[in-house]
Amino acid sequence: MSRSSRAAAVAAALLALPCGRALADTSAKPSGDPGFYQKFVANRLTLGVRSSWFHLEDTRRYAADGSLDNGNLQGNFLGSLWGLDAQQRPIPFPFLEYRVVSAFGVGVAYDQARAKTLDWTDETQTATAGDGDVEIRGLLAYVFGRAPRWGRLTPYAQLGLERYSSSFYALPGWAIPGRHFEVDGTHGWFAVLGGRLSLGRHLGMDLQLRHSQTQDVTARAYFPGGRPRSGAFPMRRDSLGAGVFYTF
Repeated sequence: MSRSSRAAAVAAALLALPCGRALADTSAKPSGDPGFYQKFVANRLTLGVRSSWFHLEDTRRYAADGSLDNGNLQGNFLGSLWGLDAQQRPIPFPFLEYRVVSAFGVGVAYDQARAKTLDWTDETQTATAGDGDVEIRGLLAYVFGRAPRWGRLTPYAQLGLERYSSSFYALPGWAIPGRHFEVDGTHGWFAVLGGRLSLGRHLGMDLQLRHSQTQDVTARAYFPGGRPRSGAFPMRRDSLGAGVFYTF
């Protein structure tokens, strides 16, 4: 190869170096740039289910003499109904949480509670009957804060609002033609203290105590040819919840 040919080859190689570097720069992926999942989902989104057992705060209405009296129409919950008993149905309901910043975030959960109404079957006052069950079901929306972990346990607190629709399931013996119940929806607020136990990288168990300051469920009982009787069923309650969750 002549001297001029060698010089031309060297010049061409030198000119190709910047182009090769530019091509490599454009084709290489930037290191350390997380994707959408790692940035907005991982360690932020939690999906779980929870069962609960609850205690009603107001379950009996007494007459002036301290008795439970069907005839205490002005003091009972509605008409002859002087009692409410919580009906435990520990069906697991879903919840979803999203950690927004640091140890704080938002969540939403489905909730449901049911109570049986009580009165005396007859004047001997030896057995109770009632007219049926009142039920509320709806959504909870809340903010949460988590404390630093103690080993595998993470304490947390929640504060939120609740909104429910209501239903009354009258007993067949009461719901004869011309008689029926109407109940209004309700709402309120709630507060929670709880803890989460890690069972691995993604799975864990959840345990919580919740106070629900739910407004009374306004109700009306309709009878043939007469004015309806009005009343209210208090659903303020304290709940113990337990469940499992998965953090993405």
